[in-house]
Amino acid sequence: MNRLVSGIEKIAYFGGYLSGWLVPIMMMLVVVDVFMRYVLHRPLMVSDEFSAYMLVALSFLGLAYTWRQGGHVRIEIVVTRLSPRVYNWVRLIGLILTFIFMIELDRAAYKMVAYALQMNMRSSTWLMFPLFWPQLTVFIGFVLLTLLLGIDIFRTGFKIRTGKKAEA
Repeated sequence: MNRLVSGIEKIAYFGGYLSGWLVPIMMMLVVVDVFMRYVLHRPLMVSDEFSAYMLVALSFLGLAYTWRQGGHVRIEIVVTRLSPRVYNWVRLIGLILTFIFMIELDRAAYKMVAYALQMNMRSSTWLMFPLFWPQLTVFIGFVLLTLLLGIDIFRTGFKIRTGKKAEA
């Protein structure tokens, strides 16, 4: 079980680091496009499209990494005042509800990717890039976050059984 959890967390970290590297790549692409457009008067025709795809990829592939790092927005004004026992139960219920919501998002993203494959959807630009690839990053990001939520549900349940306070 620990190897499975460790593997999922390593994949989440890889997604986060990949997202981090997409930022400078996207910046370089935009800088090259600006140079080509205004200095050489020969703009790159793909920079806007690929920058948008990279923005989608870095947003969704970084979801699980951000969750593991505690980077998502949390409002804890009420729960921090609760006793550790009540706090653990509130956290567990919140994790379970979020897990259920993420399963629905996983299903919707899967349907989106399957539809794009079935219909052979492509971008409307001259490049006609298959939309399956950027949509796949949405699905992968959602699934990784769902898996990490499942791990946190088990960890919080274990802490409830042992009487320890679960950390957010």
